[in-house]
Amino acid sequence: MTTYKETVDTLCQLLQSGDEADRCYAARTLGLLKDTASVETLIERLKDEDLDVAIDAAEALGNIGSSEAIPALIESLENDPSGEVCTMIATALGRIGAAEAVDPLLKICLERPEDMEWDDDWDTWWDVQKAAVTALGSLRAEKAVDSLAALIDDETQQDMEPTLLNTLIRISDTGESLVIGRLQNQDSLPIHRRRAAHALALSSSGNATRALGRALTDPAPDVRAEAALSLARQNATSYLSALTLLLRDPDGEVRHAAIKAITELARNSGSTPEMEDVFQTMLTDPDPGVRAILYNVLLPVVGSSALSEQNFQAMLACTSDSHAEAASAACALLGANGNPGALDKLLQIAADSSAHPMVRREAATAIGKLGRIDSRVLDTLEQAITDQQQVVRLAALAALMELEKTGQVTPEEQEQEDGTTPLPHPLDIILGALQGEITIPQPATPPVEVTLDTQVDNPEADQESRAAENEEAVENAAPELELPETPAEIVAEGDVAPAMSTLDAIAMANVETMMKTGHPEKEIQDEITQEYLEIVEDNKELMQRMRSNRKIDAQEDIRRLAAHILAETDRAEVLQTLIQALNDDAAIVRREAAASIGLLAQRNPQMEALSDAVGTLITQLAIGDLDQKITSARALSHIGNRTALIPLTEALTAPEFTLRVAAIEALVHLSLNSQDPAKADHMVVRDVPPLSIARKLMERLEDKEMAVRVAAARGLAEILQPLQEESFTRKAVEKIIDGVTLGTGEEARLIGRALRRFDTDLANSILLANLKQADDSVKRSVFIEMIEELLTERDNPEQAA
Repeated sequence: MTTYKETVDTLCQLLQSGDEADRCYAARTLGLLKDTASVETLIERLKDEDLDVAIDAAEALGNIGSSEAIPALIESLENDPSGEVCTMIATALGRIGAAEAVDPLLKICLERPEDMEWDDDWDTWWDVQKAAVTALGSLRAEKAVDSLAALIDDETQQDMEPTLLNTLIRISDTGESLVIGRLQNQDSLPIHRRRAAHALALSSSGNATRALGRALTDPAPDVRAEAALSLARQNATSYLSALTLLLRDPDGEVRHAAIKAITELARNSGSTPEMEDVFQTMLTDPDPGVRAILYNVLLPVVGSSALSEQNFQAMLACTSDSHAEAASAACALLGANGNPGALDKLLQIAADSSAHPMVRREAATAIGKLGRIDSRVLDTLEQAITDQQQVVRLAALAALMELEKTGQVTPEEQEQEDGTTPLPHPLDIILGALQGEITIPQPATPPVEVTLDTQVDNPEADQESRAAENEEAVENAAPELELPETPAEIVAEGDVAPAMSTLDAIAMANVETMMKTGHPEKEIQDEITQEYLEIVEDNKELMQRMRSNRKIDAQEDIRRLAAHILAETDRAEVLQTLIQALNDDAAIVRREAAASIGLLAQRNPQMEALSDAVGTLITQLAIGDLDQKITSARALSHIGNRTALIPLTEALTAPEFTLRVAAIEALVHLSLNSQDPAKADHMVVRDVPPLSIARKLMERLEDKEMAVRVAAARGLAEILQPLQEESFTRKAVEKIIDGVTLGTGEEARLIGRALRRFDTDLANSILLANLKQADDSVKRSVFIEMIEELLTERDNPEQAA
């Protein structure tokens, strides 16, 4: 017997003899395994004394989809008094596709069974009705159309209307015609027309699309809005022009729906005549918000279909729009269009310090996309690197990198260079920025910084910024709060004022405890206070890191951004400059340099100079801050120099669990992807073979942190797979599984997925042995969850047998 068949048999046995928890877990897993051998046992559980088991059995039968279960499901639907069970049975019949179930499903839609139970004040028949209606749609039951249409008009069934409409659409053209009629009936309430419009999105017929198009002029705003969204769901690009008219609708809900619909349609349509019509409309739209939206919608279009001269000139004028979003979108559109005639205007905007930073950012980005290099371009972008706004700085550096990759020196500039000093390469400017050769002039008054994660007109971002400033002000104004070793005075009971904060409440509890015990000096460190203090200590370092990341020196930020951008090129001088930056005075620059070196190594591990970074990265892995350690570990894993193996194994016992996880991942990657030390001329004094690394990872299976245990399990699977160490692999799998039961079992599903990386038959046999030996349902549920994850998401040829 294979382990797969043994699994099914074992779960069937649990389904028959286990307690209610066992039976629920077994039923659910059997349904996911979809083995028809379990159908008979699951049918028996439809009448289980525990409702949850019966529900899970019905769901499992629906997932398996065997026609063998249809008679039993129909019998339970007609006779079971539990509405919850009948609801799941109706769903299961719809999934199986049982034509013989149409009459029983229709009957229970129309007539409430006399014996069906109420759940307190809730009539569970309503849930059964909804599931039965949906099932009839899945079965495309033509004979149910008239009865379902009649239900819609039943005043007691108004909550069922959306489900009934969706079902009519799915059943047939006849049902769709009934829904279209409801949309076009102006005598009906707007809510009914809106629901009809929503349902028609499920249809792809021309009749449904035309009906939705006419509904764009419905007198009710919510109907117009729903019609617009439904046209987008149908991908009805022919109605794009009509939808743009809704952008000026007097109702805000309609305008919002039109924006969503146009964006969705434009994403799917590309360059079409309809899009050209939209473009002509948008140039004269009086609403700058509408213009901004439509410019962004057209971005993918102008890349493949250049603007006409008339439209191009109009877009140039739009870059001066007083509305920042519209002007930003116009700059982006010009960059995507690629007409070099826009360069002068874009340079002017990028150099204008009084312009909105978002507009300057898009102008700088567009300059890079135009791909023309001359002295004005380089001077403007170099000056933009020193801008007071981070978004502009980053855009300028990115534009220079784009020009380095694809840019061409203009013919005019080439003529001027004859006999003169040639232009610097864009890359030289970025390297200079990293090396501190570009400095920011100090403004007379500090500007309002617009960072990468700040949005224009974003009240929430503004509120967070103000909160951070207030927090810092309080921190600077008040000394750090410390609890005294003993209270200065014991107050009489009843004299303590009501607590006004968490700390006050803790202090009050301490005072009351001291009054009752008579030993205040011993009780001040009670468990509640100690827990509070531990939380404060744990969060102190995190808050300091968050503040340090929030307050970045602009000069350091230039070098950090330059280091970030340089990861995009494999030039030798770039790597050398990044290696030098590993020793930068600024921690954020060192961290970004390490991250970029890691990306370079990941893309091109054969770069000769990569080993020059190993020594510094190993040092920073040992003494850097937490972020630097994690970044260094990742970089070392991609460089492929086995010298890093021993330092990485030492990091496995670091106090920070995030570093332990990073060290595990780095060790595994380096072990499997490293270069031969002799051929690469690496100075590896003591090598660490893969099996030794596996032993180190085995120790981490007992780590107190779940993330570390899961990472170790995954890492072991990757390392052991090519080694073919059957005995060691078995021990590893056994220990991985044992580790789940030693904890709370919360990582059972994660470990189950990790076990897929091992031999499935081996892992499953060990899980089955543990499942059979488990002495309570809690432990058994953990093993069942792991089995479920191990077996249900991979193609198993025996499942279909």
